[in-house]
Amino acid sequence: MSGFFVSKVESYFPNHPISFKSRDSETTTTIPEIIRSKVPEFDSNYSFIVNPLLSSGHTQTAYTAVMKFENSHKISYKREIIQIEKKPYKLPNGDELYYDQWNGESTIALDYAVGVDRSPDPDHEKYRPESQTRELPPRTEYKDPNEDLIDDKDDKPLLVVLHGLAGGSFEAYIRAVLEKIIDAPYGFDALVVNSRGCANHTITSPQLYNGLWTNDIRYVINEIVTKRWPNKRVYLMGFSLGAAICSNYLGQEGEHVSSQIKGAIAVGCPWDFVESSYQLRESIIGHYIYSPTMANNLLKLLKSHHMLLANDLVKQYMENPEKYEVKFLKQFDHQFTAKLFGLNSADEYYRKASPVQRLLNVRVPFVIVSSVDDPVVGSRALPKSEVELNPYVNMVTTTHGGHLGWFTWKGDRWYVDPMCKVLKELDQVDVIKTEENLPFDITDHSWKYDRLVNGMLVNK
Repeated sequence: MSGFFVSKVESYFPNHPISFKSRDSETTTTIPEIIRSKVPEFDSNYSFIVNPLLSSGHTQTAYTAVMKFENSHKISYKREIIQIEKKPYKLPNGDELYYDQWNGESTIALDYAVGVDRSPDPDHEKYRPESQTRELPPRTEYKDPNEDLIDDKDDKPLLVVLHGLAGGSFEAYIRAVLEKIIDAPYGFDALVVNSRGCANHTITSPQLYNGLWTNDIRYVINEIVTKRWPNKRVYLMGFSLGAAICSNYLGQEGEHVSSQIKGAIAVGCPWDFVESSYQLRESIIGHYIYSPTMANNLLKLLKSHHMLLANDLVKQYMENPEKYEVKFLKQFDHQFTAKLFGLNSADEYYRKASPVQRLLNVRVPFVIVSSVDDPVVGSRALPKSEVELNPYVNMVTTTHGGHLGWFTWKGDRWYVDPMCKVLKELDQVDVIKTEENLPFDITDHSWKYDRLVNGMLVNK
């Protein structure tokens, strides 16, 4: 089936896919076999009808960006503010790095998904940390520090989600998944890692975040998940920039990734930031609408810094913003993103942050979901050769869907059901590890750290 209102699915599998052993029997399988037998929506030649009014990548993208879907996916959250302690983590070569350079000042917001029927707590404000001055997003309350929202049981997996640029747990593209995944028949626990300043989190140190900044998810996995819930089977899911952060993190960790992480999904990922930057500038809508909108959202994050916490660059901007020409995303990344993280330019940041260069080093079952008509990140850099070479990586593309859209003729998001099915199926199996057919790991040779290390090397 093909046509203007029909989105066609294409699946790409590795030449030598990894095998899994059932947790309940001696049977074995692979992700291609799982998709063909259990998740037909992700198999080649599957098609779905898109909303006739949203039949292009631009209209799909605009609809998901403009509409807030306040009356849909009414998931509720409990928020916990996590302090990034001044403590080191160890690299495979024995060197140690601190999680950041701010001596325990930094915080991030973890939002626990607690369902759609949760009764509001009128007294939740008493749990608000003094550092947090902004109003919470809708249906979000502060968590009672003494309340255990997640049990350490291996029969209930945990999904950890990373959002897109300047987004957060309140985004409808996330709520649509969490509403489904925490309920029967899936029954997952779930939490969202909100990047610094996002989802109305009040920034408490002079640092923002970017696509190469992987230490916040690293801290959550190392210091929160594995210590509080050591028996949990954990899955990661990233959207857009969050997909890039997720992919970069897994590629950096490689074979040393936490044994609790059993799989990951990347949705609408900008695999090559340089290519995505060109993509934004190539169309009138991208150049004059998408790029300025994203730049403006990031400028709002800058303004959420407290003046006493901001570094000199941010202070100079807040004191005299008219001196800075920041209308487009690349201008923001050149003026702020790059320089705040010790880089020279937007282009240098884009080249170093592109997750396609780390995809060969991913060592957990990994499913990519992208649309060929994505007007924000493009499709020319889709990692088809990396999928062929890495036994752990699989990719699904669609002809229509835009950037984080995929609205069907019924108004539903096509990706929700199949992604939940994939996670459920992965949770029924264990990887049979092998050293065969793995691509060569350049991080042991050409890249000593392959991560941002400004002020974070532990002095010995």
